[in-house]
Amino acid sequence: DYIIQADLSTGNIKNISAERVRDELFKILKTEYVYDGLILLRNSGLLELILAEVNAGFGVEQASPGRHHIYDVGTHSFLAVKFCPSYDPVVRLATLLHDVGKPPTFKKLPNGTITFYNHEVVGAKIAWQIGQRLKLSKEQLKKLVTLVRWHQFTVDERQTDSAIRRFMRRVGKENVQDMLALRTGDRLGGGARETSWRLEKYKERIEQLSVTPFTVADMAVDGLDVMETLKIKPGPKVGEVLNKLFEEVMEDHEKNEREYLLKQIEKFRD
Repeated sequence: DYIIQADLSTGNIKNISAERVRDELFKILKTEYVYDGLILLRNSGLLELILAEVNAGFGVEQASPGRHHIYDVGTHSFLAVKFCPSYDPVVRLATLLHDVGKPPTFKKLPNGTITFYNHEVVGAKIAWQIGQRLKLSKEQLKKLVTLVRWHQFTVDERQTDSAIRRFMRRVGKENVQDMLALRTGDRLGGGARETSWRLEKYKERIEQLSVTPFTVADMAVDGLDVMETLKIKPGPKVGEVLNKLFEEVMEDHEKNEREYLLKQIEKFRD
């Protein structure tokens, strides 16, 4: 491959276009042997030149009291991609980058506990920079940053429906399965089992809630209904009414019935 053949001693890799680097990287990410490809990139020195932020994770320890990780950040990231069930290169890139914010947020407390506070926020910013550098499309960049930013979602059987819906709105319904694929890679790449009863229950609830509205546009009424019912013209009030109704529907999706919502609109008459 052209990238692999680059003469590192003279830095010829820097003369290759970002688009070509992206395309070749995606070829590696899409293959069944992605882990071997990543190892080759690192051993050849190309990872440091292409994704220095990922390479910085090697040697950054995670094992500490109260933490489940047994690998350093870089090793974990490689293994997470290896076990990610999705072959989408953007999803796998997000899996590779999901902990890229850990090296700059690393702290070791006096008792030996290691923390990475807000690493997902810092990581999302770094992922955006990397995506820009690799010339990702707007859609690819948005998905990459979203997956990295929200990969720390909580899986808890005590979560309310509203909490799960908020998670799904943040991630986007179109990215939920990709996020679950990242989580699977993250778990296996950290030495955990592929799934747990909590995660399976969480998936079931996501499936159940997928039929509920997630945006104002999903409601059984729209702006025209508000204007006709209240006899008003287009303006801020239309949006205010719709947002109020949406808050109510989000708390109880069974209220997303046209007749009920039309009656609720009536209550907003001046």
